[in-house]
Amino acid sequence: GRPCARHEWWEDHGVSERPLVIVLHGPSGVGKDSVIDRLRERTGIHRATSSTSRAPRPDEEHGNHYHFLSEVEFRRKIAAGDFAEWAKVYDDYKGLERNEIDIPLAEGRDVIIRTDVQGARTWRGKLDGAIFIFLMAEDREALRARLISRNSEDARSLAKRLAGLEEELADIPNNDYVVINRHGRLDEAVDEIVGIIQRERTRQQRPAARIVD
Repeated sequence: GRPCARHEWWEDHGVSERPLVIVLHGPSGVGKDSVIDRLRERTGIHRATSSTSRAPRPDEEHGNHYHFLSEVEFRRKIAAGDFAEWAKVYDDYKGLERNEIDIPLAEGRDVIIRTDVQGARTWRGKLDGAIFIFLMAEDREALRARLISRNSEDARSLAKRLAGLEEELADIPNNDYVVINRHGRLDEAVDEIVGIIQRERTRQQRPAARIVD
């Protein structure tokens, strides 16, 4: 369905108007994109689209999953100070431009950032008032099986991601929430995140979401 206007959705559900920044991360293959797509359909939340210097995969669209930039263009934007955060991950540049957060927040809209464990660590020092959610599969073996079944990696890249799995799981205690995305039960995970947003928007002591310079 078409994302409804954010104000309509939250007003219908009796939730305050203070916008949130959600940082969603978890291991590769856990279903972050599927969860975010369904959440956007349900609530109209703004997905902060990252930029990357790697080539798009067959199922990825420019401007939707990522802004795909050449390495030269990415480095130019770094020099111009356009990125709120960036890193070199698996031999490619990845980052998020400031406007992907600042503009929606100024419009009163919620923002969701999809990242990895390295990005989550960076965001903890760069965002005030953000909510960190770790998305997990049922268990380690389910996670490994999903990653292998994607068939989107060459052997070297897949080995790197599998080796990094324990590092990512070690970050679980540093998050505000852990949500389990069980196979075939996507809406349960989305329901849980909607509930988190509803609770967090009404917390008076939470600082306003903003980028810290």
